[in-house]
Amino acid sequence: MTQSRISRCRGRHHQKRLTTYFGLALAALLIGSAASAVEYGGIGGRPAFPRPDNDRSKSIFVHTLNPGEQAEEGVQLLNNTDETKTLTVDAVDSLVSSGGGFACRQKVEPKTDVGSWIVLAKNEVTLEPMGSEIVPFTIQAPPTAGAGEHNGCVVIQEKNAAPQAQGNGITLSFRSGIRVAVMIPGDIVRQLEIAGFELKPRPDGNFQLSVRIRNTGNVSIDLKVDVHTRYFFGRAYAWNGGKFPALRGQTSELNFDLTRPFWGGWYRTGLDVTYDANQEAGIGKESGKELTVLRAPDITFFIPPQPLAAAAEAGAALAIIIVIVIIVIVFAKKQKIARTWVTGEVKEGEDIEFLAKAHRVSWKLLAKVNKLKPPYKLKGGDKLKVPPAALAPAHRPDQPMKPPTVPVAPPTKPAATSPVPTPAVKPAAPSPAPAAPPAKPAAPGPVPSQPPKPARPRKPRAKKPVKPSKV
Repeated sequence: MTQSRISRCRGRHHQKRLTTYFGLALAALLIGSAASAVEYGGIGGRPAFPRPDNDRSKSIFVHTLNPGEQAEEGVQLLNNTDETKTLTVDAVDSLVSSGGGFACRQKVEPKTDVGSWIVLAKNEVTLEPMGSEIVPFTIQAPPTAGAGEHNGCVVIQEKNAAPQAQGNGITLSFRSGIRVAVMIPGDIVRQLEIAGFELKPRPDGNFQLSVRIRNTGNVSIDLKVDVHTRYFFGRAYAWNGGKFPALRGQTSELNFDLTRPFWGGWYRTGLDVTYDANQEAGIGKESGKELTVLRAPDITFFIPPQPLAAAAEAGAALAIIIVIVIIVIVFAKKQKIARTWVTGEVKEGEDIEFLAKAHRVSWKLLAKVNKLKPPYKLKGGDKLKVPPAALAPAHRPDQPMKPPTVPVAPPTKPAATSPVPTPAVKPAAPSPAPAAPPAKPAAPGPVPSQPPKPARPRKPRAKKPVKPSKV
């Protein structure tokens, strides 16, 4: 475990010390490699007497004690530098960090739990370069210790180490710590529940998956978290997770990064939490029985595509629409041909080009509908599907197809004119009248079905002789 102490100068003679805890480094103690020692800056330590039946005892101290019982232990201090170092070693209580992780209290704070159960043989050791030394200690469980898990720390720090300046008046000093977990037998409860599962956007355009797991039991539990993000139709997109500890009576918060997909779209994210709820299980120990799996409801969400992907998707969508329209048009045309075209018989001497012109269609379409192959030869008596009579010259399907005939209009005859009857001429009057203007030719009229009868000439009236007047 690594812990930093932050010092900020406020004025000439005043200085305030603030302490923060590094939960990430502590998590490495809980679930990290058992073969590595816990150290910072080349100094640190590890359990001196790990148990062969529990690999976790290589990185943390694990014991089961009845109330009033005592255990012998030892911590091996390490100096992996090329200088002589004086180290201090102390026992302190543990605490829970802001995210539900494990951390150690300061040695100046009161001890009420495992920190008060530990008695070290010495609290200061001077080590030669690359040297080490084992410091024995005892763990004494008080008679009043309650059932369940209790935690503390053995912390190691270089004596009189100069704090490291970080700028802006901040200095850091570091220490390493090893977790001490003591199990008191009794009514043991191993139970977890999912307290929250959220997807949160980040300022950089990516996302954060936040998982909160509450330990409602009285012992810490090692759990496995699986956060699987899939495309809406099931294909895997991303996986997050790992193994983490859930401390007794605490809520652990785990955050995972989810990169914004290039193509965007609809996604589903699910959460599975797996742990051993059986009484036989413990820290670094599995029961070998069926594991318990907790599942959170899936989160369905939409992520807009990135600009370049959006342009590509728009082009693809347009192309798909065009293809669909073409397919619909072609299908409709085929359906119409199948529904309306009729079957006719080829007459000797007719070829496909002649038939295509006669029926006002492309010869290629005619060949395609009738599944003709090059060189498209036809012979009399062949059956072909052709357009209906409404689109082609009159043709009965039960008669051979004939070349189209172009109707010729009969020659037009001049229209007959009706005879104009000639009026009878009267004798000239004593004073001659002016001559009448020539009559206009009569407009041609409809041709009568029978020629008109000639008009009967009128007989001129006989004029009485004029008697001479008497003088």
